Amino acid sequence: MEEKQMSLVPFQKMLNEARKYHYAVPAFNVADMETIQAITRAAEMEGSPLIIQLYHADLEFAGADFMTSLARTASEHCTVPVSISLDHGQSYEQAVSCIEQGFTGVMIDLSKNDFYENVEDTKKVVKYAHAKNVSVEAELGTIFDADAPLEIRNSGMTDPEKAIEFVRLTGVDALAVSIGTAHGVYSSTPVIDFERAGQIFRTLPCPAVVHGASCTPDEDILKLCSLGVSKINIGTDLNHAFNRGILRGFKIYGENAAIREYMEEGRNEVIKTARQKIQLFRTYAEQ
Repeated sequence: MEEKQMSLVPFQKMLNEARKYHYAVPAFNVADMETIQAITRAAEMEGSPLIIQLYHADLEFAGADFMTSLARTASEHCTVPVSISLDHGQSYEQAVSCIEQGFTGVMIDLSKNDFYENVEDTKKVVKYAHAKNVSVEAELGTIFDADAPLEIRNSGMTDPEKAIEFVRLTGVDALAVSIGTAHGVYSSTPVIDFERAGQIFRTLPCPAVVHGASCTPDEDILKLCSLGVSKINIGTDLNHAFNRGILRGFKIYGENAAIREYMEEGRNEVIKTARQKIQLFRTYAEQ
């Protein structure tokens, strides 16, 4: 019997299911054909829904139309639900542009703004996106880079009560919160505020998202899943995996290699890492 092929879908339904059954949907940051192929293959191997995520800077490098075409092609050859989403969009205009190019999700990150300014500008994105059947994620609190001192990283923690108010005022489908993780490679082990995380995950009117989960210990990820996180973002770990594969390919094939030979090594390493992350994100639900 022929397997049913999927098309790109909004991520809202994925996250609601994840919240109900205590697992996290993987949101993998990618920037090219090989990494898109890798994460979609990994998701299909594991039977997991997938969010293909484009960081705004990578999007400017590759082009929204080009990346959407790649993601759509990948999803059409996939038997699991796939969404493509903007990561850390910086403006209403950028979010609208991605929606018009065919993205099925956008993140608008105006967390550096005043609370009510963040609310008002996020509401505009939500109104436009929902009219196009596109899901919206926003951010409240500040998720710093991992090389920032610990006291700085912990200074932007999300207030649980303000998070509830923010979601009710904006109508977002998911909210990224600051609980102690950070973007990039940590200069010291992250100190996650699990009590804060649990309170937010329990009381938030929509699914919660954790950014900066690369390099975070597996036991911390498992605890976040047990507390109810619904979406986990991974970028740096995939970068490391791809680079390992590429470097191995150069050692194997040398400077006269065909591009496909060392790129395949990178792609295979990303498949391996993505599968490990997906398995980790589902471990608590399967216990």
